Amino acid sequence: MGSAAFLVICIIVVIAAGFIQGLTSFGFALIAMPFLARIIPLQQAVPIVVILSLCTNLIVIIDARRHIDLKKIWILIVSSLLAAPLGTYLLLFLDEHILKSFTGIFIILIALLLLLGKSFPVKNEKLAFVPVGIISGLLNGSISMSGPPVALFLSNQKVDKNTFRANITAYGIILNIITICTYAYSGMLTKQVFSYSLWLIPSMLIGVFIGIKAIKKLNEHLFRRLALWVIILSGIWTLISVL
Repeated sequence: MGSAAFLVICIIVVIAAGFIQGLTSFGFALIAMPFLARIIPLQQAVPIVVILSLCTNLIVIIDARRHIDLKKIWILIVSSLLAAPLGTYLLLFLDEHILKSFTGIFIILIALLLLLGKSFPVKNEKLAFVPVGIISGLLNGSISMSGPPVALFLSNQKVDKNTFRANITAYGIILNIITICTYAYSGMLTKQVFSYSLWLIPSMLIGVFIGIKAIKKLNEHLFRRLALWVIILSGIWTLISVL
C-alpha cells in the first residue's frame, strides 16, 4: 500500500472513531482497532489506539465535566481495578475464543432487549456498580473489553445522556492511563507509536469535535438508541474476531 493511501485510510478511520467517541463517549477502539490493526503491526496499533482514546476522553470530559457523579463512579473504578488483574487468570481456565463468543452474544442480547423497550431497573445503583465494575475489570484484563458492561448498565438505568457521557468518560480515562503505564513498562511505547499518534491527533480532534457538536442535537431517546447500537456493533466485532 502506498504511503498516501495508507495515510488517507488512517485519517478516515480515526475521524470516524473520534466522531463516535465524541457522540457516545465510548467506541473509539471499537471503530479504530479492526482497521488500523490490518495496516499497522498489532503491537503498534494497540498502544496508538489507547493513546488516541485517552486524548478523546480528555476532550469529552471537558465538555461533560459538570455531570460527573463521583459518589458512584469511584465504586465502579475501584471494583474494576481490583478485578482487572484477575481477568488475566480467566484465560487459564477459559479458552479466549469461548470467552469472546459468550461475551459477544451476551452483550448483543442485552442490548437488543433494551432496544425493544425491556429494562431491569436497579434501585441501589451504588451497590450495583460493584458487580458491574468487577465484570468490566475481568473483561478488560482478559479480552480488553471494559466499556460495554458499563454502557449497558447506564443504558438500563436510563441515565440521561450528559451523565452517561461524563461517567463513562471519567472511567475510561482512569483505565487509559493505567493501560498506557503498563505499555510504557513493557516497552511498547516506541518512537514509531508516538510518531503515528502525533500524525493522527488532528484527525481525531476533527472527529471528536464534530461528535460533541452532534450530541447536542440528539434527544435522550435517540442518544440511548445510538449507544445501544454501538454496543451491539461491539458484540458483533467480538464474534467476528473469533472467526
